[in-house]
Amino acid sequence: MKNTADKMVITTFTDPMMGLSYECEPIFRRLETHFCNQIEFRYIMCGLVRDVSDFMTPDELSYTPDEGIKRYNKRLASIYKSEEAICNMPINMEDFHLFDTEHRSSFPLNIAYEAAKLAEPAKADLFLYNLRYATIVETRQTTRSDELLKVVRKTGIDEEAFTQHYNNGSALSLFEKDKEYASSLGIYSLPAYLFQYGDRSTLINSLIGYDTFTDVISSLSDNNIVPYAPDLCLDSLEKLLQKHPVISPIEICYAYNLRDESQLLPLLQQLIDVMQIQIVNAGQSYFIFTKADKNS
Repeated sequence: MKNTADKMVITTFTDPMMGLSYECEPIFRRLETHFCNQIEFRYIMCGLVRDVSDFMTPDELSYTPDEGIKRYNKRLASIYKSEEAICNMPINMEDFHLFDTEHRSSFPLNIAYEAAKLAEPAKADLFLYNLRYATIVETRQTTRSDELLKVVRKTGIDEEAFTQHYNNGSALSLFEKDKEYASSLGIYSLPAYLFQYGDRSTLINSLIGYDTFTDVISSLSDNNIVPYAPDLCLDSLEKLLQKHPVISPIEICYAYNLRDESQLLPLLQQLIDVMQIQIVNAGQSYFIFTKADKNS
């Protein structure tokens, strides 16, 4: 794939259920604010769990399918919680039950993202965020089609268009092409990141932090793309919230290089006072919803 040399394209290869990608959201908020209009972000769905049995231990497989999957869900919940330390994005694993005997794969989540992209491309990335939120924070069983439709409605995507693409094979076809593309690049670990600048590209097959992102961007662009730290003010915060109508305070802190929330809280209170936002608790932390978005 070839791109114009004035913008860096960063493609993330992932699965909507991946806690590692969810925990990297603060890093992406920093990238998009510090490299404003210099980076284009894309997502490729790779399908992490073909069948839950592929990831179950011999002990879990020794039980009845129902009991074995329940035990796997419990172990998966502990893995999610361990990933919370990456960027401190809130993770809630209470009553986590993503898989059962009738819903054994994460592929429906991947196909749903493709359907969202076909139905309303401009809302696809918000749909992906909302899908992660539903899976990891609300612990809804998003392997179920009815739960996926709730996320569609929350995101404001045309439900009829989404359902058509989800059911008629067009989203599945796009998902298969995504997997083939990832395979052609030799991707063996998720998440993976493809950086493209003009005719130059770099692929990283591992989880990386902000400093590695900036190092690759600098090297690949010959220092033509450089970061600029934004100033925190009410106007810039409102623009960030318009772009991300569901967001955690840790993401905002990353976006503005804040040590903690102390500088942020007065601005949030102003927006609460004029009823522009609503605070929704999530474990020891919270999320900020724009009032127009809090409809789930």
